[in-house]
Amino acid sequence: MKSAYIFFALALLLGQLNEVEAQEPGLTYNLQVGESYYLETDLQQSTHSESVDSEEISFYNLTRMEFSVDKIDSAKQFHMSVRYRDLLISMLAPQLHIDISSDSGKDSLFTEMVNMLEQHTFSMVMTARGELVSVEGLDELFASLSNLQVSDTIEQQVIMKTLEEAYGPDAFKSLCNVFVWIYPVITPMSNWTNDITYYFNTKAVKMVNRYFLTKTTDDLVVIQGMGMLNSTKEFFETTGMGDVKSAVSGSQTYDFHMDPETGWLKRCVSRQRVIIETTILKSNYFPPGLKIPSYTETAFEVTGGRLD
Repeated sequence: MKSAYIFFALALLLGQLNEVEAQEPGLTYNLQVGESYYLETDLQQSTHSESVDSEEISFYNLTRMEFSVDKIDSAKQFHMSVRYRDLLISMLAPQLHIDISSDSGKDSLFTEMVNMLEQHTFSMVMTARGELVSVEGLDELFASLSNLQVSDTIEQQVIMKTLEEAYGPDAFKSLCNVFVWIYPVITPMSNWTNDITYYFNTKAVKMVNRYFLTKTTDDLVVIQGMGMLNSTKEFFETTGMGDVKSAVSGSQTYDFHMDPETGWLKRCVSRQRVIIETTILKSNYFPPGLKIPSYTETAFEVTGGRLD
């Protein structure tokens, strides 16, 4: 008789656990073939460098991306066509004599290149948790931009560098890694960690994102998180200051609001602070060993949904 009671108690406990598990959100993408989804990123960034000129750089970037689901393969990976839309980018750096904007109409080459980005489609494959498997067509698109026949090649190089850092293959991978690849390997789970690669000023750094499932309702899943980024190696390069090496470190906070039906992002507010410490190795202007820190603060507001 006693064993029967124990069996009954265990069965009841397992039933309760299964009920809790069923109530947990899937924490995965449930996108449909033929449907399209969008992400719109509003980015405001300011950089302060403690160099002799105390450089200040302001950067603004508005990016809209549209993702069309073409197929779902046997591994439940999503094959999608992607397009950039309604791009706006501007940068102001008075000490460097840089004041460019794709929306001002003053720079026809800049406007032409942005329009070319908006007119082309590239493709991507991602897993059900949002991990990017491949991107195709974006490298070729930027190669066509660099092959444009222009009268001022220096201007073209400045514009290309700006566009690559905002919309190029590495920038696209970073955006997906930060705002799409947020779900855990196994569900249900209330807290988890994803290790990603993040490109900051073309420098690839390792980033560890820790997420917490904080709220679930019929129309909203709230996931909050904190990311820590560090370069695993020093970067060596030649700049206007001379031969230098640099190290990157920083942090980022997240507040995701996700659609429980599709798993797609509805809104995210995120803040990032990055420190780059540059050390002079050889220079005509600065003594070797001089360390010059720069601080970059970035505010992201990302909205998304299903296209009608």
